[in-house]
Amino acid sequence: MKTLLIWALLGSALYATDFERFLAEAIEQSPFLKATKLQIEQSVEQGSTLTRYENPDLELEASYFNPDGSDSDFGYRAAYSQPIRLWGVGNNKESLADANVALAKANYTQAHAAFIRDISLQYTSYAQTDLLLTLAAEELSLASTIYEISKARYEAGSISRGIMLQSQVDYKMVLARVQTLELRRQREYFDLLENAGIKDEIIIETDHSFHYTPSRQNNPELLQLENRQASAMASAEVNTNKVEWMRLVGEYEKEPSQDIFRFGASIPLAFFNTKSQEKKIATLEASRSEMLAQNAKVQLDVQRRRLEYTSEALLKIQTIDEDILKDEEELLSMYEEGYKIANVNLLALQDAKARLIETKERLIKIKIELDRNAIIQNYLEGNYND
Repeated sequence: MKTLLIWALLGSALYATDFERFLAEAIEQSPFLKATKLQIEQSVEQGSTLTRYENPDLELEASYFNPDGSDSDFGYRAAYSQPIRLWGVGNNKESLADANVALAKANYTQAHAAFIRDISLQYTSYAQTDLLLTLAAEELSLASTIYEISKARYEAGSISRGIMLQSQVDYKMVLARVQTLELRRQREYFDLLENAGIKDEIIIETDHSFHYTPSRQNNPELLQLENRQASAMASAEVNTNKVEWMRLVGEYEKEPSQDIFRFGASIPLAFFNTKSQEKKIATLEASRSEMLAQNAKVQLDVQRRRLEYTSEALLKIQTIDEDILKDEEELLSMYEEGYKIANVNLLALQDAKARLIETKERLIKIKIELDRNAIIQNYLEGNYND
């Protein structure tokens, strides 16, 4: 109980927040998400390098003429050449640049969704420990009550010292469990702050419930694979162009006795480097991404059905345990009154208490499992996409 009091006192010094605000702050501050989002800007700039034109070349020369038996003279030459992209290459490269930007956005979408999923799942672990700690405090209160009744009956001579010591041991064991859960909650609390990227200590409320929202939006991992396939296909299209550039050349040459103008074109001949390997690699990557996407669709369908079945089963078990809990609460109350007047022995009372605590613990675990199912379902359905 002392640790719970300390935590309550800390709460007066720290501000409390619900999970939604905590998550929003984590998303806003996350260096990981910021770094991932920068990849979109990086991809845009890389796309600009794909579609930009190459710089022209300017050549300047000076000539000295000294014919036999004649006066010397000077001349000069100027040449200008400009690479010209061949027809269709520019469109293919723009398509590749757009596909790479779309892939970067899909990568960020997946990272954003996975971040929310992982923080939410970690929050449920922290919330479960907090709820178990609250339950342990309730159990400690029950054990304390039983211990006080036992002491009073022992002093009155109605029970032996051994029975009284049994209730004392039970109380101390529950107290040790409270301390253990408090330590575990503190560890999970700081782990949650660390993974969320939040350095300020805050009290995070643990009463949040997660609910699945059917939407059938784009699954973030499937979206990522589809965009990877599109990027690979666009890369293959670029590599169908064996030759991308030709060079136009204009030249003027001034000699002592004549002026010379030249115009021409320099065209690479794709004899040896036909980019067939690059095209094959990109095509294989596209095929690989397509197969992975098909496999992901099958897995996604199976996961959806499994999670739906699990949620339905958990809800049925939850209803049964809630009915059991009502009976156990009534039974424990009756046994407490009976133990005071020696109509019920200690073992029966402790058994009733243990059954009540076990049922409440099962209900906590069911609630957390339902929350986790909802988190995974929302992730699969794309509800956490940015």
